[in-house]
Amino acid sequence: RCVHLSDFVGAVNVELRSYLLRQQYHRRLSEVRDQAREQYAQLGDMLASAGPAVPAGAQAMGYGVASSLRPRQGQSVCGDQLDTFEVGDTVYLLLSDGMGSGEGARKESALTCRLLRQFLEAGIEPGPALKTLRTLNSALALRNDEAAGGFTTIDLLALQRASGQAALYKYGAAPSYLKRSGSVSRYTGQSLPAGLQAVREAPECTRLQLTAGSFFVMVSDGIADAGNDEWLQNLLAGWSGRDANALVSLILAESRGRKGLEDDCAVLVLHLSSGEKKPV
Repeated sequence: RCVHLSDFVGAVNVELRSYLLRQQYHRRLSEVRDQAREQYAQLGDMLASAGPAVPAGAQAMGYGVASSLRPRQGQSVCGDQLDTFEVGDTVYLLLSDGMGSGEGARKESALTCRLLRQFLEAGIEPGPALKTLRTLNSALALRNDEAAGGFTTIDLLALQRASGQAALYKYGAAPSYLKRSGSVSRYTGQSLPAGLQAVREAPECTRLQLTAGSFFVMVSDGIADAGNDEWLQNLLAGWSGRDANALVSLILAESRGRKGLEDDCAVLVLHLSSGEKKPV
């Protein structure tokens, strides 16, 4: 029988707490080391793929871009972010949906867009750039186990203006749509949002051939998702206009009538032409 039971129990509790803290420390240290190894590996891939930008082709197709953001009801800023830019003969369309809504989601999606654009403008190919970005998002998620965020969707289209060949990358993003005359093709992806999927996996890529007169449409899940987008496919199939801005306004108006303002909304429309149009 212990004659100093309370002192003994107190000493055991102190040692138990120290043991649990050491376990937590070693677990976090192992996670950080794994993330560091992934970052060094992705850096090597980036350096290997970096090269000088290709000069714009003389026969490149013209294009116009229209886009719009609409915040969730009760929010002053939109948690979705959009970007469109050129690197040589390649046009990039980018849409990112931050986790949740409001300022926190906007910061996450804006950071994703900014970092990915910097990688691509430095001459990094989309595949290695996306793998590195996913590694960084996973590392950011470890900053604080209790902090929300660190997870964003990525919708990226890389279009070669000279040939019309395009590559579409999706991480947790809503479907995208290609309209040619009266036909509409729908494109989805199985990959999880950046920060949730193992960075060792190769980026999922869909190859497309775009032609003059076609429309390519990107949306966030506040507009439509994989389980409720038949109305959007029908809208696009019946669309006979040529103004990308008018199509964006129509999609936003129709989605508001169906889903209200329960989520952030983003729409990005690319219209290809045979002339030398520029983004609008």
